[in-house]
Amino acid sequence: MNLVFAFLNAEKSGQSYLTTKWIIDHVAGYSKDEHNRPRSQKTAEKLVERDRNVLVKVGVPIETISINSQVAYRLQADAYHLPHIDFTPEEATVLALAGQIGMGDELAAFSRSGWTKIAATGVERDIKAKVALTAINDWSSLSAQSLDVILSAVQDHGRLSFLYTSSHAYEPQERWLDPWGLVNMGDRLYLVGFDVDREDVRAFRTKKLSEITTLEMNKQHISVYGEFHHAPEGINLQEIVEKQLRGTRKIIDATCRIAHNAENEITLRAQKKENDLCELHDVDRDWLVRTAAALAPEVIVCSPADVVADVRALLQCALDPSQKGENCG
Repeated sequence: MNLVFAFLNAEKSGQSYLTTKWIIDHVAGYSKDEHNRPRSQKTAEKLVERDRNVLVKVGVPIETISINSQVAYRLQADAYHLPHIDFTPEEATVLALAGQIGMGDELAAFSRSGWTKIAATGVERDIKAKVALTAINDWSSLSAQSLDVILSAVQDHGRLSFLYTSSHAYEPQERWLDPWGLVNMGDRLYLVGFDVDREDVRAFRTKKLSEITTLEMNKQHISVYGEFHHAPEGINLQEIVEKQLRGTRKIIDATCRIAHNAENEITLRAQKKENDLCELHDVDRDWLVRTAAALAPEVIVCSPADVVADVRALLQCALDPSQKGENCG
């Protein structure tokens, strides 16, 4: 695929042909092997020739030409084109977001590569739109293997087993869950489903899960623990998470004044109004207090009054660590 896109990009940029040397030097996968070790020139040339022959056999019209007594290759663009791809702004943003959710973790490499190839077909994303997701989030702690296990269980209606650590003060507990889906809330990711142990619907933050595996749903298991509990038709997983969070965390709306042209964690979630005012909806109160204090004076909370007071108290604690109080931790 990399070679195909190299030819397509060459045609778009006005470069009418590619030489073997250019391909080796500029297209990933030829000059170095999968372990990032350099390949010999002869080996790289054989790989280019092999891949070119494969593309020709499957119908990609690549012709061989001679340029200044040098062999080169050219894509007959009139005879080959990729179908036009249309994405809604929401879909394009999700695809773009996928390449940003990790800045070096194993999930990011796959997502960035996928977006790069899609973008090569001419699809563009709106870079002006701000995505309400920070670079450091629960996706960063979720391995590709764990994600694959979760998604496969959701799709195939498989029962999951995992260790859940509610806090550092408690030992991990084994839990069984019939998973219904993943829900992203701000910078956190939740797995929602039916908790077999508690016999009720639950949402688990994925960052607190470990040793995620799929249980074997054989006859003996089903006779003891029952069939897979399917999600009721029309159920809203986002509302389940929000309801659970409201029971454990205080979710609020707030108004802030943010410095002109400032870009920070709060602006990513805020809806801009007039005179540098911004509104925040359904945010964690504790998160807002600490984040606003860390970003002051670039961010000033205007309401609610109790949050303003807590931000002020937290800043006073920073100035005078000898102060004690619930807002100084």
